[in-house]
Amino acid sequence: MTSLPILPMLLAVHVLSVMLWIGGLAFVTTVVLPALARLPAAQRIPAFLEIERRFGSQARVLVLVVGASGAGLLARLSLASLLGTAQGLWLDGMIAFWALFMLLLFVLEPAVLHRRLRERGARDGEATRVLLLRAHAVLLALALIVVTAAVLGVQGVG
Repeated sequence: MTSLPILPMLLAVHVLSVMLWIGGLAFVTTVVLPALARLPAAQRIPAFLEIERRFGSQARVLVLVVGASGAGLLARLSLASLLGTAQGLWLDGMIAFWALFMLLLFVLEPAVLHRRLRERGARDGEATRVLLLRAHAVLLALALIVVTAAVLGVQGVG
């Protein structure tokens, strides 16, 4: 049995990890947060935090894998020269979006956001759910823009 070359494996791992990460973001945004409106207001944020706790650990692993595989692709394909150029804007966008999620998942959520969500959710569960829905919708829109730009940029479009 022949072993697969490293580049196709890196690309497959990268694409699959992005798909699961952004797919999870889409599921939370379009299914979970809207469904929480059916719960009593006081239960909405605790329910969200329980769901987020389960998916959050998966998201953290996926974001780390995306970063590692992306760095491998950057090196293997010699793409560093595109950083900061008009032709590499898609690459800059992917890295910036990844860095935003690193900050959110590894710094802001554990240090600040979970505590604030619990406090705000206890005061007004519905307003907090709507705030979360809007924030997730913005993140999802950014993700879709970045993924679209990356697909086009890799093909030399744009």
